[in-house]
Amino acid sequence: MYTHQSYNVKNNVKNNVKNNVKKIYKHIRIIFLYMRLVNNLKTVLITGGTRGVGLELAKMFKKQNYNVIITGRDSNYSKKIAKKLNNINTNGIVKGYKLDFLDINGSSKLLNKLQDKTIQPTILINNAGVLMLDNINNITDKRLDTMFKVNTYGPILLSKLCKDHIWKTREGGILFNSPPYQIDNKTTHLMPYMQSKLAQTTFMKSLANSIPQSIPTDKHNIIVASFWTNYPLLTDAIIKRGIGKEEDCMHPAILSDTIKELLFNTKNVSSYNGKEIIDEDFLNKRKIDITKYKMSKNVSKLDKLFMNHLIKK
Repeated sequence: MYTHQSYNVKNNVKNNVKNNVKKIYKHIRIIFLYMRLVNNLKTVLITGGTRGVGLELAKMFKKQNYNVIITGRDSNYSKKIAKKLNNINTNGIVKGYKLDFLDINGSSKLLNKLQDKTIQPTILINNAGVLMLDNINNITDKRLDTMFKVNTYGPILLSKLCKDHIWKTREGGILFNSPPYQIDNKTTHLMPYMQSKLAQTTFMKSLANSIPQSIPTDKHNIIVASFWTNYPLLTDAIIKRGIGKEEDCMHPAILSDTIKELLFNTKNVSSYNGKEIIDEDFLNKRKIDITKYKMSKNVSKLDKLFMNHLIKK
C-alpha cells in the first residue's frame, strides 16, 4: 500500500540526494578552480630545500604564492618537509622530490619531469652543496668525485634542463649559492672545495652571457646571478662540522630575505645579470638592518671563522 508516510520518505531521500549532489558539485568546482589557479602560478625549484637556507627560501616563496618544488637526498624526508610547508596558508603548493647527484637513477622522477617539460620552473635556485674541509694533499678520489658531482655537475645539469623555458618566457631566473670569484687564503686552505664552488660562479657568468641577444635587455625580466653570505649561518654545515657555534652565526633567513629583495623589490632585476650578490652589501644598500639575523652579539665573519678553524686543524 502506498501511504502518505512512504511518499514523504521517498521525497526526503530524493531531496537529500539532490542536496548532496549539489554539495559534491560545489566542492568539485572549488577544487577545479583551485587547481586551475595553482597551475597558473609560477614555480620555483630549490635544491637542498629541506633545511637551512633552502628551507628558508621555500618558506619565502610559498608566502609569495609560488608553487614550490624542494629537493633532498631522501624522498620521504623531502615529502615530509613539503607537507609541513603546505600548512602555510597561501595559494601555492609545495612538492618534495629526491635529488641526489650521486644517485642519478634514483633521482629520475624529477629529472625526467624536467626533461619532458612536465615541470617547468620559472626560477631555479641551485642551493644544494656539500662542504668538505679536506685539503688537496689528503682528499681521496671518491670524496673529490662526490664534491664536484654535487657542487659543479648538478647545478650545470639543472640549469641546462631549465634555461630554455626561462629564456622563452623572458622572465624568472637561475640563481647559484656560490661565492664571489676571488683567490685568497681561504680559497687556498679550502682547496679543492672552493674550486668546486667557484666553478658555479664562473658557470653563472657564462650562463648570464648566453641569454640570446635576440632578447633585448629592456624586453625581458631574466636574472642569472650568484648569492653568498659574509657570515657563518646557523646550518648543519657550520654546526655539525664544529666550525662554529650557534652564537657565531646569523640566521639563514638573511639569504632568503636577500633573494626576496632581489626578485620582488627590485625594479630592473636583469641589471644584476652576471653579478655576485653578497647579503650584507646588498641589504645595507637598501637600508635593511641585518642585526635582526644575529644569533648573538658575537657573530663572526665567515672567512675569519673558517680560517681560525682551518689553522687549528
